[in-house]
Amino acid sequence: MLAQGHAVRSSLPAALRRWLSSGAAGELQGACLENRGVIRLAGPGLVQFLQGLVTNDVSGLEAPGAPAQYAAILNAQGRYLHDLFLHRTAAAEPTVLADVDAAGKEDLLRLLRRYRLRQKLDIEDVSATHQVWARFAGTPDALRAPPPPGWAPDPRLWQLGLRAVLPVGDSSSSSGSGSSSDWREHRRWRMLFGVAEGDSEIPTGEVIPLEFNLDGLNGISFKKGCYVGQELMARTHFKGVVRKRLMPFVAVPPGAGSSLMHQLEAAGPAAPRAAVAASEPAGSDSPAAAAVVPGAPVFAEQPGGGKRKQVGVVRVTDGTLGLAVLRLGAVEAARATGQPLLLGEGEAAAELCPWRPDWWPGSWGKEEAGGSGGDGE
Repeated sequence: MLAQGHAVRSSLPAALRRWLSSGAAGELQGACLENRGVIRLAGPGLVQFLQGLVTNDVSGLEAPGAPAQYAAILNAQGRYLHDLFLHRTAAAEPTVLADVDAAGKEDLLRLLRRYRLRQKLDIEDVSATHQVWARFAGTPDALRAPPPPGWAPDPRLWQLGLRAVLPVGDSSSSSGSGSSSDWREHRRWRMLFGVAEGDSEIPTGEVIPLEFNLDGLNGISFKKGCYVGQELMARTHFKGVVRKRLMPFVAVPPGAGSSLMHQLEAAGPAAPRAAVAASEPAGSDSPAAAAVVPGAPVFAEQPGGGKRKQVGVVRVTDGTLGLAVLRLGAVEAARATGQPLLLGEGEAAAELCPWRPDWWPGSWGKEEAGGSGGDGE
């Protein structure tokens, strides 16, 4: 598939086309994330307020200009409600600019104000005056380089680049980056590393954050004190078994998946490049792409040709690339046999080829070495 790279680059988004090119420049690409909103929180008791609400240990946000942190807010049953990036400003009074999903912003504002009770905290929507920006899709050296003023490394993974909340019209939003990109290109880049973001991609009130890998994305502290929904997080973590996790995949026409499964396995850290190259020949109008829609069930063939078993569900899509929550036991079995997973319960509309992101801890999935297991969390 990689040998076809030159033929398919013309249909790639610009940022990924530059990255896929062997002579790609080291400059990061810049994008205004128009799908994000900004909430300003300020007040003397802000850090204590957040500490009892979010999944991460945010005590470090007391210090002006502290590094950005990633966290989530859960309901009392331990299900995900919202995720947010907390950017500490340089103000002496604790002040945070929260980078949040625009689609869930109003619900999050209502939740924060409800939990505020009588505390003296300012909570306001400043999306009209501030924007979220990202820089991404560069060489490892460029991605790891010290950020310019006003920017911070994405707190989840160094591969995701830099992130900032800047005033509208701030000149630093575009200076120092390569050409400008669309927020959808940033999403596609993020998907290649198996990372979902925001209420638009992580179902609110339905899933536990561990299924979306927040424990590996610096989004959960298992050492801090109590917060809403902590009991389920702690119990699941210390049991040491998470049977389902979000994984990146590429969908291909029936019959093409087996060889790609082996290629992705052999590619190791280069699996995202192999997936990008494999996804383009099909095109966004192909039957494979049409089958890849959020909510589509994912199936695995059963030994002896029995009825297919559902082993996951597609959550995020972009053409034939996507993210799906999959049973790790089923994925390990598919990797061992080179047999791709399937979209379609009857005649398969597409074959789905997932891969383990290079940043995953080696222990993930070993709990299911003996089989796909049950429905435990």
